[in-house]
Amino acid sequence: MKHITYNLEITGIVQGVGFRPFLYNLARNHDLRGVILNRGNAGVSLTLQGDQKDFEEFIVNIEKKKTNISYIEKLTVKESEISEVFPDLRIGKSEEGRGISLTLPPDIAICNDCLRDMRNPDLQKYYNYPFIACAVCGPRFTTVRELPYDRERSTMIKFPFCKEAKPESCMAEYSDFHNRRFHAQTFACSVCGPNYHLYDKRNNIVNTDSIEEILKITAKRIKEGEVAAIKGIGGVHLVCLANDDKTILKLRRRKGKRKNKPFALMVPNLSILEDYLKISNKEKELLTSFRKPIVLLEKNSNFNASNISEFVAPGLNNVGIMLPYSGIHYLLFDHVGEQPLVYTSGNKSNIPMAIENEKIFDQLNNLADFFLLHNRPIYQRADDSVLRVHNDKVKLIRRSRGYVPEYYALPFEVETPAALSTGPELAVTGAIMRNNRIFPTQHIGNVTHLETFEFLNESLHHMKKLLQIKDSEIKYIACDAHPSFTTTKLAQELSTQYNIETYKIQHHYAHTLSLMAENNVNRDERIVGISVDGVGYGDDGNVWGGEILLSGYKEYERLGQLQYQPMIGGDRCTKFPARMAASIILNSMEHEESKRIFERIRIASDLEYEIVELNTIISQFEHYTKSSFDQNIPLTSSAGRIFDTVSYLLGVSILKTYRGEPAMKLEGFASKGNPDKIDLEIKYYKKDGMFFINTSELIVNILTLLENPSINRHDIAAKFHVVFAEAFADIAIIVANFNKIDKIGLTGGVAYNRLFSNAIKDTVLKNGLNFLEHNKIPPGDAGISTGQLIGGYFKHNY
Repeated sequence: MKHITYNLEITGIVQGVGFRPFLYNLARNHDLRGVILNRGNAGVSLTLQGDQKDFEEFIVNIEKKKTNISYIEKLTVKESEISEVFPDLRIGKSEEGRGISLTLPPDIAICNDCLRDMRNPDLQKYYNYPFIACAVCGPRFTTVRELPYDRERSTMIKFPFCKEAKPESCMAEYSDFHNRRFHAQTFACSVCGPNYHLYDKRNNIVNTDSIEEILKITAKRIKEGEVAAIKGIGGVHLVCLANDDKTILKLRRRKGKRKNKPFALMVPNLSILEDYLKISNKEKELLTSFRKPIVLLEKNSNFNASNISEFVAPGLNNVGIMLPYSGIHYLLFDHVGEQPLVYTSGNKSNIPMAIENEKIFDQLNNLADFFLLHNRPIYQRADDSVLRVHNDKVKLIRRSRGYVPEYYALPFEVETPAALSTGPELAVTGAIMRNNRIFPTQHIGNVTHLETFEFLNESLHHMKKLLQIKDSEIKYIACDAHPSFTTTKLAQELSTQYNIETYKIQHHYAHTLSLMAENNVNRDERIVGISVDGVGYGDDGNVWGGEILLSGYKEYERLGQLQYQPMIGGDRCTKFPARMAASIILNSMEHEESKRIFERIRIASDLEYEIVELNTIISQFEHYTKSSFDQNIPLTSSAGRIFDTVSYLLGVSILKTYRGEPAMKLEGFASKGNPDKIDLEIKYYKKDGMFFINTSELIVNILTLLENPSINRHDIAAKFHVVFAEAFADIAIIVANFNKIDKIGLTGGVAYNRLFSNAIKDTVLKNGLNFLEHNKIPPGDAGISTGQLIGGYFKHNY
C-alpha cells in the first residue's frame, strides 16, 4: 500500500462546533496519523499520513458527516514532502493564524444529548446543572475574548476543569476522543463550573446552594405575580407570567416608556400554542433551530381563548415566541409548568443590558422583584434575535444571539483589506468589511445615549479584534448622510483615529445596496429599488422615506417618491399621528374645509394640548407659504408618516409609544378586512422626470369613505395597503421597463409589513419581472451598516 503525507487547510465555521474532535475521530477511523491544528482565523490545518484510498474516503466523509452547525467554506489538499513519520494522531497546540474570515460560530442552543444528560440522575455532576454544554452546543460568541478558540481565551478561564467527579471528571471527558466533550472549550459541571444564586432587591443572597431549591423559590415567586431578573447566555431577562394582566401591567408601569411595546414570550413547547397561533413549517423550523430566535407568529381566531394576556402585544395581530435555548430555561419550566412566560430584555429603555452582576442590580432594581444571577462572566452582550416570515422568506428584525458573528459574502471581488461602518441612529448595528465579507455586530439599539454609543464603539473594536485586523488595513469608514447623527460623529472620530476617509451614504440607497448584495446582483447591474421606511436624511435636506431608486453599486438616481407633506412641529408629528394628519389635511384642502374636517373627526382632543395646539398648527401653516416649507417646516416623503396618518384616521392608533406602533397596529387591523369591498384609488403623476404618488388625494379619499358609517374600517385599512403598495409597484415597473431592467426589489422598515410586501411582490411578478427581497440581511435599519460598507467601497475605489 502506498502511504503519502498530505497537508489540508480548512476554512469556514470550524471552531467551537466540535469540528476538531470530529476530524480527529474521522481520521482515526480511516487509520490516518498526524497532527490537527487550530489556526485561529486561518481555520484548521491537518498534516496526515496514511493509505491513499483511506485518505480519499476521509476527504469525502468530512463533508458528509460533519456536524450540522459547522460550515466548510474552502478545503485545500496538497501532498507534502516532509520526511517525518508520525507514530499516532494528535491534536496540537493552537496557533494564532490570520485569515479573511471568522472561524467562530454564534452561541448555540443546548443540544438534545445535553438535555438528556441534564435529566439523568445517574450523571450526578450534570443532573439539573443549567450550564451543561458540549462540543456542539453552548455559548460561543458571548464568551470569547479573542481567537484562536480555546478555554484560556474565553470567560471560562475562571473555571478550570475538575479532576475528580462522578461518573468522571471534566478533564477526563475533555481528553477522551470517544466523548462528545472531547476538546469542548466552554463546558463545565456542578463540581467545577459556574452556578446560579438567588438574590433579593437589596443584593442579599438567599441562603441556599441547591439549584432545586433555587428553582422552586423562583417558580413560586413568579407564579405569585413577581418579576424575576434572570441572567442568561448574553444578558439578562425580565421574566413573569404571561397570563396575568395585573403582573404585565405592573411590569409596563415599571418600564416607564414601554406602555404598549410587545413583550416576547418563551414557551416550553409549541404544542401549547398550536390552537391559538398560526405556525407554518418554516416558522417551526426556525423556532427549533440551533439559533432559537424569537419568531413573530400570527394570532388565529381562537387566540382570545389562549393563556396569553391581551397586554402582551396589545393591538397587534402577532406575538413574539421563542423556545428554551439553555439549561436554566428548561429547568425553570419544570417548576413553572406548561404555560408561557414573558421573557423580555432586562434593561432600561434605550440603555444596553447590564451584563455584570453589580450593574444588573443597579439597572434593574426598580424593575425586578428578585434576581436569579450566575457567576459566569459575559464578555459580549447579545439580545435575542427577532424575525418574522413572509411566504418562507425570513425577515430579520433584530440580528443578534444565534447569528452573530456570521458574515455576508459579497457577490463580487473586493480589493480593500478592511473597512468599518457605524450604521444609522435607530436599531443600529455596526459592521466590518474584511475583503468581500461583511461582519455585522450584534444588535446595538438606538444610539441616542452615551451608554449605547460606547456599546457600538466597543462592539466594532471587538469584532475587529476577532478578525485580527490591523489598524493599517482599515481603508475607510462609512456612515449615514445625516450630519447630526451620533453614529456620524463616531465615524468622524474613527476617521481621525485611523487617518482615513469617511464616506456618507444616503440612508435609502444603503438599504437598496444591502438588498442588491444579498440577491447577488452583479457589479455592473442595476435594479429598481423601492426603499420605504419612516425616516432618512435626503440629498435635498428633506426627510425621505417613500423612494423609488434606479440603483447601481456606484450611483443611484431618485426617479419616484411620495408627494412631500409638511411636518408641522417636526418630530412631534411622529409621536402624535393626529399632528401629522392635521398637517396633511391642511396641505390638501382649503382652509375652511380643513377646519370642518377637524371638527368632524375631533382632532383637537387627540393632540397633547388640544385646541390650543390645533390653533397653533393652523397658524403655523397659514404663516408660511408652501414654497417656504423647507425653510421653516420639515417636508417628508416618508411612507411611515402615511401609515401613521391612516392608522390615526381609522381610529387604530392615537399615540406612538414605540417605533412603528401605528403602522404595526394598522397591519393587524387590516388583516381582518376585505379590500375587495372598498373603492379606493391612489394616483401618481410625473413632473420634471420624477414620479410622485399623490398622498394628499389618498387621505382626502379616505376621509370621504369615513363619512359613510356603514363602511367597515377594517376593509378600508385592507384596501389602503393594497393600493398604496400597487402605486409603488406600478411606478417601479414603468421605470424598469423604460431602462430595460428586469429586477425590482423592496427594502426598508415597511418591508416587514406582510400585506404591503405581498401586494408589491404580486404586482411585480404578474408583470413578468423578478422580485428581490430580503432573506438574510434585515430590511430595516439593522441592515443599513452593510449597505454603507458597500457604498463606501465603490466611492473609495471608483
